[in-house]
Amino acid sequence: MKINFTKMHGCGNDFIIFDNRNNMLKNINLPQFTKRLCERKFNIGADGLMLVEKSETADFTLRYFNADGSEGEMCGNGARCIARFAYVNGIAEESMTFDTLDGEYQATIKTDGNVKVSFPPVLIKEILFDQSLLIGKEEIFYHFSSVGVPHTIVYGEKILQMSDEKFIQWANRIRSHKTFPKGTNVNIVQIDNKHQISLRTYERGVEAETLACGTGATASAIISAALHKTKAPVQVKTRGGELTIDFTIQQDSIEQISLTGNAVIVYEGTIKENV
Repeated sequence: MKINFTKMHGCGNDFIIFDNRNNMLKNINLPQFTKRLCERKFNIGADGLMLVEKSETADFTLRYFNADGSEGEMCGNGARCIARFAYVNGIAEESMTFDTLDGEYQATIKTDGNVKVSFPPVLIKEILFDQSLLIGKEEIFYHFSSVGVPHTIVYGEKILQMSDEKFIQWANRIRSHKTFPKGTNVNIVQIDNKHQISLRTYERGVEAETLACGTGATASAIISAALHKTKAPVQVKTRGGELTIDFTIQQDSIEQISLTGNAVIVYEGTIKENV
């Protein structure tokens, strides 16, 4: 069986996308299928795989699988890409809603070509500020929030400048720490100015550093603002490009959260199911 796919990326965070509204992948083991297709050099290669499926209440359902085959609740860069995919393929209009394991989200195709994804409010009482954990003899101070998926935020210019190998080793020890029974994404943040931060992210499920992480950028921006380090809107500089996070901070919650950035169609192709 031949299957059509689209390869896309958002700030270098890349995905393989399938239109599965007719349930053409029903007989395929999706975790194994994802691991095989996402393997770089030996296959298409990507940080994750996404399916567009039918929804009874929204324009469509987004199903997201990490490169290791695990199914994720939500993906910020992936959401922008699948929104553009849906728009280009006539599945949805410029403004759309889509279901995820984390609930319903909204997206808008902007006139400048970027895509804006709106997030549900985050309750301030659910953000864990000023936490610490021990890795060996090193005490690490962090903040934690879930923005669709769990994110740990650590501030540190020296860590931001680590070599790729050292950063991955360092971040993996946090990602797998017993403090996080289900694992966590790990973000290293540097405050550049009141409206800009720089960011590196180690993604759970990819088990590597990615060039950008949309939910990581969102979590880092709103936590930085809650700590009075930045003000909205916040430009987030990632290794793959820039993202814009906007929001308003209320007494008990962070509202009107949005993530805006590019969503690029790289190429379209056809694979054989047994590739």
